[in-house]
Amino acid sequence: MAVIDYEMITLFHPQLDEDGTTELTEWVQSYIVDLGGEVTEVKPWGRRVLAYPIQKQREASYVQFDFRVDGAKLVDLTRALRLNENVMRQLIVRQGS
Repeated sequence: MAVIDYEMITLFHPQLDEDGTTELTEWVQSYIVDLGGEVTEVKPWGRRVLAYPIQKQREASYVQFDFRVDGAKLVDLTRALRLNENVMRQLIVRQGS
């Protein structure tokens, strides 16, 4: 089991208010922990205008998650995020080299 550092940018649906964004952020963190990972930092970027419409939306709330997890668990994480209707997009990249 190789635990690797990752950075994930998520775009949350703009219909979420501040409380909804906080709840979804906590859900993502708990899901990572449930997968045996560790969230090292969460950076909310706030609501921003998108470069192009996604799901007919022109803006989204951005949140960055820095975490460590076994690389094999990323499939489960991305599947769960895709199934959540309030997560419009996510991008996970490996930190460092």
